[in-house]
Amino acid sequence: MKICFLASGKGGNFKFLNLAKKLGIISNVDLFLIADRDCDSLEYAKKNKIFNKKIHYKKSDNTEFLKELEIIDPDIIITNWHKIIDVEVVNKYQGKLINLHYSLLPAFDGLIGIEPIKQAYDRSCSYIGATCHYVDEGVDSGGIISQSIIKVDIPIEVAIQKIFEKGCLILLNSILVVSNKEIIIKKENNKFEYSPDLLFDDNQFNEIFWNQLRKA
Repeated sequence: MKICFLASGKGGNFKFLNLAKKLGIISNVDLFLIADRDCDSLEYAKKNKIFNKKIHYKKSDNTEFLKELEIIDPDIIITNWHKIIDVEVVNKYQGKLINLHYSLLPAFDGLIGIEPIKQAYDRSCSYIGATCHYVDEGVDSGGIISQSIIKVDIPIEVAIQKIFEKGCLILLNSILVVSNKEIIIKKENNKFEYSPDLLFDDNQFNEIFWNQLRKA
């Protein structure tokens, strides 16, 4: 399966999937990265010899973007860059474009990175979480695929790390749901904090794994 990341930042989710691939947790996956700027994600892809391309993109000029997507022919596109994707691309790749947002959408839509978590703490929310959703022509408005939730009873620094980790897991879960591909041994994992239930055993993503990821 071909998974293409659109990157603008540090690439935590991209590194997560690559580490899972290196450790043999997932298989039959090829990763690709398209960046819209110089960023840590792009440097990581270069260092790890993963297909990468830096392009110029704006909604009124998608020529280079469409060309690269046609070359890659991805099964899934993870939209982790800081841009709204134009309608032509959304329509062409409808059902393949997914995004990870660090809130329980529709709460705090339109915010980038960890800003939704900060806002949730500022507003004394009882619960926070992460949402994977389909990308449409709006902002964080596509159909929800998978969510995870935690209670706001821990320091924000701890919450940010926990939501990042759970975000990685629901991203992987969403890839399984959307693609219906066998890239990890499927197993029901009934835990309150995931909806729908994870299709795999998350115990293989233990503290040793997350420590390795933090060093990547």
